[in-house]
Amino acid sequence: MMSRKLRLSACATLLCFAGAQIAEAKSFNCASAAEVSAIQVSAVQQELTDAALACGPNEVSLFNRFQTVFNKELRKSDALMLSMFKRLNGSSKGNAAYDAFKTRAIAHAEQRRTVPGAAADFCKAADIVFAAALAPDKPVLEDFVAGVPVREATPVDSCEISVGATLQGVAAGPDIVPKPRPDLPDDPPNSALYPP
Repeated sequence: MMSRKLRLSACATLLCFAGAQIAEAKSFNCASAAEVSAIQVSAVQQELTDAALACGPNEVSLFNRFQTVFNKELRKSDALMLSMFKRLNGSSKGNAAYDAFKTRAIAHAEQRRTVPGAAADFCKAADIVFAAALAPDKPVLEDFVAGVPVREATPVDSCEISVGATLQGVAAGPDIVPKPRPDLPDDPPNSALYPP
């Protein structure tokens, strides 16, 4: 009897260990929240790089200030993203995937900017992003870019998190319009709290 309990206990322990290993392996192929943030930082940086290259001397100056103000955070974020690509793809393929993502992100920014009639709006959006990033009360880079939607596909599966949609300036989130709660049987008729 004792031997059977011991075997069952050992089997249960092995199953728990195997389940943990499977969960760990699954998450190993996913980007962490910090890695997704690094992808977002890079995508915003590539959009702003294109703005600096195409929008004029004011944007060049703003971009240089952005790079200076956030230098440490940008370097840390970039190193994390490179590390993620290497973890997911191996060293040489990881370097190639990292380079390809950055090249693709800036090329896509340029393509969006060069659509007929889009350049002025692209540059205005970049100016809004620069103004928010370079405000006197310096934001945390990761928090700041989380509010800057970009239109670049996430290069890895985040398993839970996704990157935003388009460079439109700083956005706190989608406009949410609450719906009134439906009347309940115990509500007084024509309640002042819930007008029709």
